[in-house]
Amino acid sequence: EENNLLVQERLEKRLAEEKTKVNAEISQIKQEMKEEQERMEAERVQARTEEEARWIEEQNLLVQERLEKRLVEEKAKAKAEISQVKQKMKEEHERLEAEKVRVEEALVEERLQFRLAELKEAQDNQDTSATTKSANDFLRQKSIEDTHDDANSDKAAEDLPPNDLSTTSEHTFMGTGTKDNASDALAADVEALELVSMCQAEFDPKSPIYNTDPTSQRGKGEDICLLPTEYPFVSLLRDSSPYIVNHRHSTIVYHLPGDLISNAARFNSVMDDIALTWLFGMKIVICVGCRKQIFQRLEKLHGRAGDSDSASELGVRVTTPEALRILEEEAGFCRFEVERLLNRCLRNKGADCNVVSGCFITAKKLGIVDGVDYQHTGYPTTLQTDRIHRFHSRNDVVLLTPLGFTEDGDVLDIHSEALAAFTAGALDASKLVYFSSNPMVLHGSTDANSKQRIQMIQRSNALQILSHYGLKVHSKTGFPHWGKNVNSDDNLNHDQQAMLLRMGWATHAIDKGVERVHIIDCEDGALLEELFTARRGYGTCISQDGYEAPHPEDSNDDLSVTDGLVADMMEP
Repeated sequence: EENNLLVQERLEKRLAEEKTKVNAEISQIKQEMKEEQERMEAERVQARTEEEARWIEEQNLLVQERLEKRLVEEKAKAKAEISQVKQKMKEEHERLEAEKVRVEEALVEERLQFRLAELKEAQDNQDTSATTKSANDFLRQKSIEDTHDDANSDKAAEDLPPNDLSTTSEHTFMGTGTKDNASDALAADVEALELVSMCQAEFDPKSPIYNTDPTSQRGKGEDICLLPTEYPFVSLLRDSSPYIVNHRHSTIVYHLPGDLISNAARFNSVMDDIALTWLFGMKIVICVGCRKQIFQRLEKLHGRAGDSDSASELGVRVTTPEALRILEEEAGFCRFEVERLLNRCLRNKGADCNVVSGCFITAKKLGIVDGVDYQHTGYPTTLQTDRIHRFHSRNDVVLLTPLGFTEDGDVLDIHSEALAAFTAGALDASKLVYFSSNPMVLHGSTDANSKQRIQMIQRSNALQILSHYGLKVHSKTGFPHWGKNVNSDDNLNHDQQAMLLRMGWATHAIDKGVERVHIIDCEDGALLEELFTARRGYGTCISQDGYEAPHPEDSNDDLSVTDGLVADMMEP
């Protein structure tokens, strides 16, 4: 029994060892089977992945081919639609051009009718001289006689037999000449007409055609005739000829303020005069401002000009992002208005040119000046003069707006007067013209009891006046600065400050090489009288020291600034 127990223990022990060994082998076999299964599963996944990748690649190729085919079809369809749209736009453009021409013709006709009515009213109200009275009596009597003659001719034509009607019509046509009015037909028989000398004593002295100045001293029996030199137009043209020749092929820069665009009558007359200077051969650059339009927009939004204009008394605005957006919109509006009206004026005069605008200005920010951050306000640094000269070579007019662009493409607000001075200097222009809706003039004299208007001054005189009022203009940025002076901006009204600021930018332009700067009114014909007459200008002219005038009477020696003379010089 003890041996059996011992054998049983040994058998159990051996069985446990064998069981452990078998369990270990089974675990190892299971592990190997698991690894084999994982390997096979990985191979199946890899095979499936490779199959899916090949399928995806095939599908991508198919999709790409379909997309390319669809793209070609869409491209062809888009081209067809673009062609159709271009055709419609062309037709619409032609229709708009025709409508524009019709409207412009109607406006011109209305303006002419209005002008004729004004001239007729002025002529009716004017006190005529004895010569004019006799001329009117003669014309009235002649008109009555012509009316009676026409009535008699019509009556005689009615009494004529049918065979003689053609002869009467032929004589009537011959008497009409180039006139369309039938009342201008010759009252006398063609065979009775004769050609005689223009100056003969037997001519009717009451006739306005041969009636000369009644104040002229003529002896009895002398011939009476009207010479061409007795017309005022001849002397005016002769006096203006030196200026027309001198300004031909020269470059001139005009500055148009925003308030001028708001006045339709003045705006039309100024554009008409600018178009006429183009016909005289001048190369034109126009800098347009829009300060008034921006102020009006800001007042509508904020009830006042806004905090963005806290430094506007210096002539330069603090431009916030909101004001910059308004500036972009109003600059586009002003540019369109100038292009529209100037194109119409040029076309009415038979000119074949375009008004071109674009990004010609590179600018930099002003930054912080005297503790004020001007944000999006800048100053011009470079001008693409080559492009402007190319446009001028094609007889085009260049238009600039008060917007400049940095090298990074950011938009900046540039003061339009400073932009005009910079542009004139960069182009080496002969003249810079500032238009002003409320201009000031200079009055002064060494005699306290008498004052006279001063039209022409030199640069050195202008600098003395500006120094007296404490105004300085930065030579690089064109930034105006009022000094602390008893005669500073605190004692000047708005128009006087504007006049001094324009004088400051005028000296800034002259320092850059401009010969003359004019500050003139926006009245009808003011530009022409300022540029093409001697001593009859409407504004103030500032020239380089020692400038040689084209006309002997047009000198700039009106003013020699002395102590005490510059005080109280500006008057409206």
